[in-house]
Amino acid sequence: MSWSVIAEQYIVSPLAGTVLAQLQVHLGWVAGLAILIGATLALRYERRQARQLTERSKELEHLSSELLRVNKMKSEFLANVSHELRTPLNAIVGFADLLRDGVYGELTPRQTGPIRRIEVSANHLRHLVDQILDLAKMAAGRLEVHAETIDLRPFILDVASEVEPLVGEKKLHLSLAIGASIPRVTTDPTHLRQILMNLIGNAVKYTEEGGIIIRAHVENADDPTVPLNLRTPSDGATNRLHPWVVLQVVDTGIGIAHTYHTRVFEEFEQVNAGPRGDSITRGTGLGLPISRRLARLLGGDLTLESVLGKGSTFTIWLPAKVV
Repeated sequence: MSWSVIAEQYIVSPLAGTVLAQLQVHLGWVAGLAILIGATLALRYERRQARQLTERSKELEHLSSELLRVNKMKSEFLANVSHELRTPLNAIVGFADLLRDGVYGELTPRQTGPIRRIEVSANHLRHLVDQILDLAKMAAGRLEVHAETIDLRPFILDVASEVEPLVGEKKLHLSLAIGASIPRVTTDPTHLRQILMNLIGNAVKYTEEGGIIIRAHVENADDPTVPLNLRTPSDGATNRLHPWVVLQVVDTGIGIAHTYHTRVFEEFEQVNAGPRGDSITRGTGLGLPISRRLARLLGGDLTLESVLGKGSTFTIWLPAKVV
C-alpha cells in the first residue's frame, strides 16, 4: 500500500465519522418525529372513534326509548281495542242465545244451523279478543294476581267437568290421577283455570285417538325433574326452597318434534297449524305463550315433554305454599 492511500484514509476517516454522527442525529429526529406523528394520528383516531361511539350510544338510547314508547302505545292500543270489542261481541253472543232459545219465536230447522254458526264464531272471536287483551296487560305489567286458598282436588274436578263435553265430542277418554297428598295451595284460581283450559283444549284439538290424563302430585325441591330456574332462587337462599305442586295434562295426540319445543311458547308461533281460512281450527298461537306467562306470574313455570307421533305432556309447576 502506498503512502498516498494511507494518508487519504487518515484524512477521510474523521470526516466520515462526523457525517455518520450527524446522519444518526438526523435519523433520530426523523424517527422521533415519525413516532410523534403516529401517536398524534392514533390519538386523533381514538378520539374520533370515541366520539362516534358516544354518538352511536346516544342513537341507540334514543331508539331504545322510542321502541319502549311505541311498544307501550301498541300495548295500550291493543288493550283499549280489545276492551271496546268485548261489548258488541257480548251483545252478539247474547242475542244469538236468545234466538236459539226461542225468545223471539221458534226457529225453523233451516235457521237453527246459521244461528249456531253465529254463536260459535262469536264465542271464538270473543276468546281471541280475551287472549289479546291478556297479552297486552302482561306486556304492560297490568295483569293482577288475586291469590286465594283453594283445594286442588275439587278445583281440578270442576275444570274436568267443564271440558268433558268437548272431550266426548271427539270420542276421547278423560281420566284423572290426583294424589291423595295434594295440599291446599294459595294461587290465583282464575289464572290457573285459564292455563288448564288452554292446555286441555290443545290436547283435545291435536288428539284423534286415545285420551287425555290430568295428573296432580307433589315434587320435592331437590327432585331432578324440577326445572333448573325453579331450583335456584334469585336471592340464592337455597334454604328457602319449597316443594312444588305438579299439574300435568297428558295426551296421546300427534306430539311435537323436539326442535319446536321452544318455538311453541313464542307468541303467534304455531306448529301443525290448520288452513288459514279455518281460523277456529288454526287459532292464533297465543294460548301456550299466555299460559307460560301466567304460570310464571303465579311463581312457577310451564314445561313441555313430547315426542313426535307419541303425544305430549305439559307440566304446570306451582309453588306448594301449604296452608
